[in-house]
Amino acid sequence: MLDYYQALQELLEKLSHTPKVVQTDLLQATNLVLAEDIAVQYNAPLFDNSAMDGYAVGGELAGCDEWQIVERVAAGDSAENIVLTTGQAARIFTGAPVPKGTTAVIQQESTIVEGNVLKATQAIKKDQNIRYCGEELSKGGKLLTAQQRLTPAAIALLASQGYNQVKVYKPLTIYVFSTGNELIEPNQTLSTGKIYDANRYLLLSWLQQSPHQIIDGGILPDNQQQTVLALAEASKKADVIITSGGVSVGEEDHVRAAILQLGELVFWKLAIKPGKPFAWGNINNSKVFMLPGNPVSSLVTFQQLVVPALRVIAGEPASKAMIKPMMAKTKFAVNKVQPRREFLRIGLANDEAGFWAERLENQGSAMLATCITANALAEIPANATVNENDLIKIFPLDYKV
Repeated sequence: MLDYYQALQELLEKLSHTPKVVQTDLLQATNLVLAEDIAVQYNAPLFDNSAMDGYAVGGELAGCDEWQIVERVAAGDSAENIVLTTGQAARIFTGAPVPKGTTAVIQQESTIVEGNVLKATQAIKKDQNIRYCGEELSKGGKLLTAQQRLTPAAIALLASQGYNQVKVYKPLTIYVFSTGNELIEPNQTLSTGKIYDANRYLLLSWLQQSPHQIIDGGILPDNQQQTVLALAEASKKADVIITSGGVSVGEEDHVRAAILQLGELVFWKLAIKPGKPFAWGNINNSKVFMLPGNPVSSLVTFQQLVVPALRVIAGEPASKAMIKPMMAKTKFAVNKVQPRREFLRIGLANDEAGFWAERLENQGSAMLATCITANALAEIPANATVNENDLIKIFPLDYKV
């Protein structure tokens, strides 16, 4: 069986994909991947300005214990024609340009004003509360780097530099199928031998939070000819095809045969629990991922393997695509040694001492209800025991792509 980290590394290394570049409006670029380096167009701050509501004081500070208030400058005003000298001050507001000759800005909480006379109640330091032109960003420097995901903060930064459009990698088109004659839709009536299709709804709702185009391929029947036709048609439009079910050895599986007829597939027995069977490959230019049929197995393999893969296909570097773990102390023990790396559903909480992981009941791979309470997966290494208060690696369940 293949170790999880070895499988992840091999998967990300072998995903060769050159996404198309499109130019899009700024808000449409949210959570897409930047396709080019972006330069700083303007110094930031654009001009010297006040970091506080208060008073700008000019000239020499030594020996000066009061100032005459001679001007008022608000955000949006111009201070080009104002010059402060020793003993002079200007009422000023956050973000307003500081007048020429300003030595410091005294925040208003540290002042006493009587008429037009200003006094400070605390010591004043040169340059305090002044944001100088270009101290954050210098014109011509690098603002953002290609292959960077455009978070809301990145979108705001681009807007602050006057960019209203940006070149990004085109959103992926992702098809999602479930497989098996036993599956029915939630609005259909149950009969003997039938179960409701949960996996497709898990994947569709998860993926719909991404910027990509998500297409519901429906349920594929246990019929190879129909499956070949459906997958061949999807591969004409899809960057990615995801199926769930029918990946285990011994199952009646026409999906696997159909993919092998149309393209290529790599089968892995992963040394993880849940989620042992996993397969991936290609149909024409479409990447294909086959997930296990048990709902929790599908959830674990999707988050831990497919989500990083989707990020790489969308243009992110592998180093940034992997799910980022954190550390937490256990409120449980694992005394039974497992030959596979196990991902337990846990409740994650924190207090002044740090983060704590509490194991949830009902860890079976078909027991989906536990995932409602779980907000993270705890990684238990193979052939290892865990004691209470041990530090372990956890992966938050944030359902992001």
